[in-house]
Amino acid sequence: MKKLITLIVLVFLVISVKAQNKNEVALLISPLKFENANSYQAMYRHSLRNETWSLRGGARVLVNTDKEIRSDTLSTRSGTVQYDLSAGIQYKLPISNLGKIYLYGASDVYFNSEFNQKAYETYYGYYWSFGVKPIFGLSYEPFENIRLSLESRGDFNINLQDYSAPGENKDQRFNFNPAKQLALGFGYLF
Repeated sequence: MKKLITLIVLVFLVISVKAQNKNEVALLISPLKFENANSYQAMYRHSLRNETWSLRGGARVLVNTDKEIRSDTLSTRSGTVQYDLSAGIQYKLPISNLGKIYLYGASDVYFNSEFNQKAYETYYGYYWSFGVKPIFGLSYEPFENIRLSLESRGDFNINLQDYSAPGENKDQRFNFNPAKQLALGFGYLF
């Protein structure tokens, strides 16, 4: 994960050019779960013509498997593969007399997929869900090409499966815990 973050930062420093700053690539991290690899999300935002509205897209991938190497095969004993894909729209709410700081409201639709195997089970479980996340945030642009943000998310989760294992949002249709779903954003504008 550290190599990926370093690569993203280096690529955008190298291609830094004078532009209209209508595009943003950001890394969102949950401040309460820095040590968990599943709390990192990559996001892309594109400002529309009037710069009040933006389109958003995001992705999160987690691959966490334990492998046992044998002389004849390579077998996965336990592990999880998860991914989230999201797309949405964002509305900028300027704060008077503060040009570099503004509030925003957004809404994302998402698809979540999880494929896992427990160490004591001989089968794989495949779980998926989709939903809508209302978002409210605060954004600050300290430099021309850098944007910092803090956002809180709700979650209207829809799943059509029965789950036998505990997990986050597995059996919940609605979840709104703003402190638990905070995200810090570190973005590069180009």
